[in-house]
Amino acid sequence: MDMVQNMLPGIIKFSSKMKRKKVLFVASDGGHLAQILELKQLMEKFDHLIITEKTKSTLPLSKDFNIEFAHPRPEGKSRNFSFYLSILKNFLFAFKKIRSFRPKVIITTGSHTAIPFCIIGKMMGCKIVWILSFARINSKASSANLIYPIADKFIVQWPEMQNQYKKSIYLGSIY
Repeated sequence: MDMVQNMLPGIIKFSSKMKRKKVLFVASDGGHLAQILELKQLMEKFDHLIITEKTKSTLPLSKDFNIEFAHPRPEGKSRNFSFYLSILKNFLFAFKKIRSFRPKVIITTGSHTAIPFCIIGKMMGCKIVWILSFARINSKASSANLIYPIADKFIVQWPEMQNQYKKSIYLGSIY
C-alpha cells in the first residue's frame, strides 16, 4: 500500500486549500478486486469510488465500501460476442460514471473491466495508474498491454516484470 501512496504526490497536486481529490479505483472481480481492496487505507484519504463487476460475490461489498457495479463479463474465458458486448456496455457506463464523478486519477489493478475506464478517463483528462496483477510474474497481460502506452504510472509487483514493461516502476507488492 505504501508504494502507491508514496507515488501519488507526483500524480495529484496537493493543496491545503483544495477539497479532497476524487480517485476512481477500478478492478475486475476476483484477484484484481482483492488487490484493489488492499489499498483501503489509501482510499480513505480521498473522495473515492470503487468500480467492479456486479456478481454474487461482489454485491455484499456495498455494505462496507463506496462501490458501484459495471456490467459483468460472461461466464468462462472465451472472447465471444457476449464478452465484447459487455466491454461495449462498460464503455458507455465508464463515460457516464467518469463524467458524473469527475476523478482526477484512476487507479486500477486491471483486467478487462478497467480498459473502458482507463481509455475514457484518459480522454477526459484523468491520470492513469495501472498496477499489474501480483499474479503476473513473468508474462504480459493483454489488458495491461492496451493501457501501458497511455498510463501515467505503470507499476509492477515483481522486479522481473520490468523486463517486460520497460517504463514500469517496481515498488514491491501491495499485499
